[in-house]
Amino acid sequence: MYLVADSGATKCDWALVTESGVQRLRTRGLNPAVQEAAYMRRVLASELGADAAPEAVWFYGAGCSARFPEATALMRTLLGERFPSARLGVESDLLGAARALFADGGGIACILGTGSNSGWYDGRGIVGNVPPLGYVLGDEGSGAAIGRELLRGVLRETLSPELCALFYRRTGLDYERIVGEVYRGEAPSRFLASLVPFAAEHIGRAEIRSLVRGVFDDFAAHVLSRYPSTLPVAAAGGVAAGFGELLREALAAHGRRVAAIVRAPLDGLIAYHETRR
Repeated sequence: MYLVADSGATKCDWALVTESGVQRLRTRGLNPAVQEAAYMRRVLASELGADAAPEAVWFYGAGCSARFPEATALMRTLLGERFPSARLGVESDLLGAARALFADGGGIACILGTGSNSGWYDGRGIVGNVPPLGYVLGDEGSGAAIGRELLRGVLRETLSPELCALFYRRTGLDYERIVGEVYRGEAPSRFLASLVPFAAEHIGRAEIRSLVRGVFDDFAAHVLSRYPSTLPVAAAGGVAAGFGELLREALAAHGRRVAAIVRAPLDGLIAYHETRR
């Protein structure tokens, strides 16, 4: 029996793998780089089944990387408290995506969700990483980037009047609230990414298709260009899966071969650890 988790700050997907099958559960997200220990301890205690006693726990999460050694150590401590007899593995969500997408192979693993990240995976670990820089300075290819470009087009009225009017009606937003959420809100990145469903709903419009394609072009030009062009690319995340056709089109235009696109890495991680028990 082992437990695998793929976590961001918003949600965490868990899979308890036993001889009789796989039990799945979703809890609130756990990110030790930005969340307090007391909050994460409550989530582990109240939202994860009390009966689970896995022999091993593999946790892949945002904030669990070499850049955040103290946060990674905190996550290991909290998991150790919750599962005192289990072997523990705490790794970054990027390594989790890479293992799910490539297993023992190599390539460029990408996460395109609320934010974005990427890494050169050699079949064992991440050996190169272009810093994602967050929604202000970077996060090209992400839901936050799509939301940012959509708002820019609406507020500056470079999108059609019809589409701008439709946006305001559907979202109930106005200039003051938008500025407040982006510059003073508790979670600006999540607010920006919350506008992705509007883009998806209207992807048949040429102006929205061009906008999303431009976000993926930026990702290829400013991020993927820093990696060797011979490496295959694979991507995980809701934005990657939701706009898979446009993502493939954009990366192909930049000379990149796309090996796979998945919505979530959990199934791939289950398969990865199943062969290594």
